[in-house]
Amino acid sequence: MKHLKSTRKALTAATALLMAAGATMLQSCDKDVLTGQPSWLGNSIYDQLKEEGNYSYTLRLIDDLGQTAVLSQTGSKTLFAADDDAFNQWFQTNSWGVKKYEDLTQAQKKLIFNSSMVNNAYLIELLSNVSGNPPEEGMCMRRESAVSVFDSVARIYPDQMPNTAYWQKYKDHKNGIVLLRDNTSKPMIHFLPAYMKHNKITDSDLATLTNGESNSVSDAWVNGKKIVDRDITCKNGYIHKVEGVMTSADNMADIVASHANMKTFNYLLGRFSAPYYDDAATKEYNRLYNNTDSVFVLRHFASTANTGNYGAATSGELAHDPDGQAVDAKLLYDPTWNQYIYSNTSGYDLHYDAGAMLVPSDKAFNTWWNAEGKVLQDMYGSWDKVPMNVLVKLMNINMINTFSETVPSKFKNIVDNTTKVSLGLTTADVDSCFMGCNGVVYLLNKVYTPADYRSVSFPALINSNGADGIMSVIYWGIDNLNFEPYLNSMDSYYSLIIPTNKAMLTYVDPCSYGTNRTKLYRFTYNNQRKTVVANRYDYDLATGVVDEASKDSVTNADQVKDRLEDLIDNLIVVGNVEDGHTYYKTKGGSPIIVRHAGKVGQMTVNGALQQETGTHVVVSQIYDQSAAGNGKAYVVENAMPLSSQRSTFSILNDYDNFSVFTSLLRGSSLLATRTLGQYDAVTGERNINVFDNYNYTVYVPANATVQKLIDEGYMPTWEDVDALTADDFGGDRKALQTAQTTLTNIINNFLRYHIQDNSVFIGGTPQNNVRYESSKINPANKRYFSITVNANDDKMTVEDQLGNKRNVLKTDGLYNIIGREYWLQNRDRVTTNQIYQASDVVVHQIDGPLFYDHDQLKPWREVIGLTTTAAKRHNHAKARRR
Repeated sequence: MKHLKSTRKALTAATALLMAAGATMLQSCDKDVLTGQPSWLGNSIYDQLKEEGNYSYTLRLIDDLGQTAVLSQTGSKTLFAADDDAFNQWFQTNSWGVKKYEDLTQAQKKLIFNSSMVNNAYLIELLSNVSGNPPEEGMCMRRESAVSVFDSVARIYPDQMPNTAYWQKYKDHKNGIVLLRDNTSKPMIHFLPAYMKHNKITDSDLATLTNGESNSVSDAWVNGKKIVDRDITCKNGYIHKVEGVMTSADNMADIVASHANMKTFNYLLGRFSAPYYDDAATKEYNRLYNNTDSVFVLRHFASTANTGNYGAATSGELAHDPDGQAVDAKLLYDPTWNQYIYSNTSGYDLHYDAGAMLVPSDKAFNTWWNAEGKVLQDMYGSWDKVPMNVLVKLMNINMINTFSETVPSKFKNIVDNTTKVSLGLTTADVDSCFMGCNGVVYLLNKVYTPADYRSVSFPALINSNGADGIMSVIYWGIDNLNFEPYLNSMDSYYSLIIPTNKAMLTYVDPCSYGTNRTKLYRFTYNNQRKTVVANRYDYDLATGVVDEASKDSVTNADQVKDRLEDLIDNLIVVGNVEDGHTYYKTKGGSPIIVRHAGKVGQMTVNGALQQETGTHVVVSQIYDQSAAGNGKAYVVENAMPLSSQRSTFSILNDYDNFSVFTSLLRGSSLLATRTLGQYDAVTGERNINVFDNYNYTVYVPANATVQKLIDEGYMPTWEDVDALTADDFGGDRKALQTAQTTLTNIINNFLRYHIQDNSVFIGGTPQNNVRYESSKINPANKRYFSITVNANDDKMTVEDQLGNKRNVLKTDGLYNIIGREYWLQNRDRVTTNQIYQASDVVVHQIDGPLFYDHDQLKPWREVIGLTTTAAKRHNHAKARRR
């Protein structure tokens, strides 16, 4: 095979820049002066090919397409040339059915030629650089060639159209429609040594990507063809010889569509596709070809897609069909977008990277459909009946945003879209590879099951489709409020309570607690907008009666999301609610009270509000996902578990048995009605200001035990603080202030030590010498004093820092009393209020006070230096105040 004569003379990047600046600037001898160019530049690209004698097919293409003058004169071009031997071989093996040059259509000639030419002069050394100041070396894998989207425009006929509603209106077009596979040109894709080195692509990676045709990253590949002779310098650019006829690489979707063993995946992709009318493309096409056709562009509904018309490519979300209706589901990206690049903030465009697709073979799909995928087969019967919002989970696990970070040596970076856990893909799973203009397609011999299909949320997913879905409201919340990654984790066991759409009509708005008009939200799914909406009503909490005439539409979408997020947080239990206990803490911190576990129709999963109102939430169905998944789902239809309407302070106020402790709390600095200057407690409530967005336990010593501390002079009261005067300290007002501060701290710190992080219950998760932090900080080490807890289904004991063990009292039923405190934004504005923060609490009465320090058992009068005479005066003053 005859090779082009190389005229390279230790060419460098600097040489290339000088050449691009203009050949007439380089004059080195008399001949150079006469010709206006250095003699070593050689012929033009056209003359160089002609001189060699074995590039007749390439020359015919140039002549036939009117490019002779362009490639014969000065300019700046890069041509990837295949010799006649390569063409003769291609005529025998191409997929176009072309057996000789004369069989080529004008469109096919354009595709071959324009795919092989770049409208700038590039050494291979520079081809992998992205233009800039300075250039970004080794970062370019794609660049636009001379190809136009109109070089080859095809029609799609009714029998070729997917059988979906989006294509139905064109099924009666016997002559089909003019369809661009994309309205951006196909870029050239190249694997060059500098790029592969920069992106840590290995010899083994290249061997896999080229199906064994290359095993060295020193090789250079363009559009799937190996460069066998590079950097042949001509006066108007460079020639790089390739080993085969180079045509534009198809995009990933077209690769899938044309492969005999990817029919199932192609069919599934087609369900997400639609033809979009392109006015700009219509005008240009009709101008070029003197037609009057309408031109459409093939697109796929996707989170990242080209949403612009011809000549105005725009990266965005394609979430509506051609008629402007919101679609049920979106692919991760549109695989037909020739110039696809993932959304990024680094300014990256098509030059820097591409995508990747894992495409299981038809055989792999058939095997999976009858094994791991049988749950879909049993439910829907056939692929075409699997709803798009269910199917998209399977599609998106096979769509990879980035090529460069997921080459075979980096397969560990290919993860489940939601859990971010590696799929475990290996090269043994890869049958073959196909490099497209927008990414690589890996043909796999297996199917990876998305975590969604094994998750406890799967029952909600499969019952959420459109207007007919009975769980569409709750699944919308799971999917759109970022609960899906959490619930898809296979590292935990979950118990998920799933309210049906009927149950989602019973949400009592906690922002309205304490007002004279409690509000009820009825959440519904708007199938046209593919979102959840709500109406609010006045609601009588005592009788359960809804005032239908008070209906008011919730127009603030953030309010809907706010309530749903708080609700769903408290429908998730990490653990098994059938393990024999009664109280289970949710992800959000509120408890669920479970009785008759595991018995459909008898099992109840009540929230605190149900306990307070004497109502029940009944489980109507149980889905067991524990065998291959991560837990069980419990469907409820009559209501949903809701959180308490009582704050800690209101609970304490409701019981005389707590009165002494409550009197200390009432005057303390631990209560507040507003926080951070903008968030308010529920109307009429006072919150514990040491609470955060967490769950807590408050231990309340029996009245007699606290009163004993007071009577014995160890615990001051607020009356004691108020009764102090400067006279008690010889007229020293500073000493008075110090004494008042000291007594205030004694009371506040006593209260703080009875507040513990984490809610614990009798009948909840067993506690075996578990140490929890209190709300009282230890000044010595700046850590919180701890409390040690032991609890089971029958009893609970707590041990303080002095070793005192206190028992939770059950005789009067003053234990496991559940409350919740809210900080609300815009509390009094019904149309905009939201939950800023919520704290869950459980209250227990114990048989004695808790102590963190021996100093607490010093008489308080002694602590502040009150003399006997002053103490008597103080007692008289205190008595007069009464």
